[in-house]
Amino acid sequence: MARPKSGSGAGPATVLRWTAWALGILSLASAFAPISRELARSLSWVLCLYAILEAGIAIGRGRRGAWIAYAAVAIVLNPFVPFHFPLEAWRLLYAATGVWLIADHLREMR
Repeated sequence: MARPKSGSGAGPATVLRWTAWALGILSLASAFAPISRELARSLSWVLCLYAILEAGIAIGRGRRGAWIAYAAVAIVLNPFVPFHFPLEAWRLLYAATGVWLIADHLREMR
């Protein structure tokens, strides 16, 4: 017998997908908008923590390529020992991270 759905139906995969899309769009937008030091630091924190979470999920599912990409994002955008790049490089890193977050979660929409 099929169990009826209760609640909103928003499971962890759905929440992660919407979070990835929101962070991806925010990352892409920050690449084209004026960015303050505080916004860049906050964005690095959020993207690093989310990349660590997604890297754990990717390795648990056996997705080695995704794990490498998320680990690279977590290392480059880490706020603990930050890298010092020019602003243009940070914009490219944020844009690339945004594209990766959106692209990685596109396959779940099928």
